[in-house]
Amino acid sequence: MTPPYLKAPHFNDISWLAHGFFGRKGGISKGEFTSLNITNKEEACADAVNENRKRIAKTVGMENAPTLLTNQKHTNTVVVLEKPFAGHESPIADAMVTNQKNLLICIQTADCVPVLFVDPINQIIGGAHAGWRGLSTGILENTIQTMINLGAKRECIKAAIGPCAWAESYEVGADVMEAFPQFNDLFKQWHAPTKANGMGILKTFSFDLPTAALRTLQNEKLSEVSASPINTYTHEEDFFSFRRSTHQGKNHFGGQGSVIGLRNI
Repeated sequence: MTPPYLKAPHFNDISWLAHGFFGRKGGISKGEFTSLNITNKEEACADAVNENRKRIAKTVGMENAPTLLTNQKHTNTVVVLEKPFAGHESPIADAMVTNQKNLLICIQTADCVPVLFVDPINQIIGGAHAGWRGLSTGILENTIQTMINLGAKRECIKAAIGPCAWAESYEVGADVMEAFPQFNDLFKQWHAPTKANGMGILKTFSFDLPTAALRTLQNEKLSEVSASPINTYTHEEDFFSFRRSTHQGKNHFGGQGSVIGLRNI
């Protein structure tokens, strides 16, 4: 089965570019990881994860390329890819940038914001994982600057935000609001606060994370930026969601992949 995926319309005219935002369909993982899980957790079947990653690479026309994932820890760290990672250890980072062909950048998410970048003139690409911590500490700005350091031009860079949790599904505490003083209008009191902190009800908020990412990218004056097309939380059949799985009392959850690469043509 060929896994279904979404493409960024403003990337489609770049003939040498492979990219796609994948969901949870089209793989071979079982149980709570059904079916296109790409996260190599201890509870997941490693053989299934490897096959799922191969299916993704083949689907975007890069079946002979290594699919590269970092050890994502909600940092603002970006790595420049010159070749596949040595050994079995991936670096701790939440974004990758490259100008090398036949390397497939893969960003794993399960509610956080995946962002794919391309400078079609200078043939430099990037991918970033932006949860609220990474977004507040500059992961997207750092990715753009790393691309520029590699030879990209800010005015040429296009960015596309993939499926992630939208505001109505993204409950946060006051600490998140404090991390984004520039986005106060993107917080609203949670519609049904129920958490107790020992001194009564703990006030929580909904946070429009994808719009915060969109505004951050727009402030960088790029060539073109597209918004998130789908809420991962509310599309259970199509996407993994950490928050949804937690609310349902499930023990495990999978992750989907967003990929981008320069085809060797």
